[in-house]
Amino acid sequence: MAASVNNIAATFATIPITSTSSSSSSSSNSSSLNQMAFAHSISTSWNPHTSRSWPHKSTLLSIYGRPGPPPIQSSISTVRRPPTSLIAGQKLPNLTFSYLDRNSKIKTATLSSLGKAKRLVVVGVSAAFSPVCDRFVKRIAPAKSVVADLIACVAVNDAFVMKAWGESLAVGEKVLMLSDANGELSRAIGVPLDSMGGDCGVRPRRFCLSALNGVVTSLSVDDQMDDDYNDVIFSKMGSALRII
Repeated sequence: MAASVNNIAATFATIPITSTSSSSSSSSNSSSLNQMAFAHSISTSWNPHTSRSWPHKSTLLSIYGRPGPPPIQSSISTVRRPPTSLIAGQKLPNLTFSYLDRNSKIKTATLSSLGKAKRLVVVGVSAAFSPVCDRFVKRIAPAKSVVADLIACVAVNDAFVMKAWGESLAVGEKVLMLSDANGELSRAIGVPLDSMGGDCGVRPRRFCLSALNGVVTSLSVDDQMDDDYNDVIFSKMGSALRII
């Protein structure tokens, strides 16, 4: 038994003894290198953002955006809605116009009330006192007794200008001169507002609207802005109201 123990002791005595501190240091260095390599492999394998350009990065960026507070969103919409076009068969829009009576007092009237139980013709012009519009209103005034019970002229001018214009044209009681200072009727029926150049600013195109008992029968818009429209509009207006 003693001989066996001595043999085992002799065997262990021949095994070289390594320093604990050096073994620990080597193990620590090896572990650090392994961690760095593992971290690098993770960063390149599992984080493609480090090697890809912005357009090819994760779709999470497109969904949630970049890190940080979200951008301030404006609650005011800048999208312009298209105008609403008025077509035959629809009721006249309930818009309010102003005019001056015989005593030069400002009065108001709604389009729906003007067209109630009447054959109504509303002509819209680009600007009071303009030569083309002068000829247009002068020509339409005598047609009242033939094609309509009431003819109204609407322009983007104030009531004082409209009365003075009507007096200069000597249309008298044949044409009711109405002020649509904000162009509400033009927008309601879908008539384009164009810049006519010079100092005229933004003005609506000429149009002619006919209605019977408050219901639209026809609508014609001037696309040429010249005297040729006068012939076209009178032809359309006559055919539209002749069947009433």
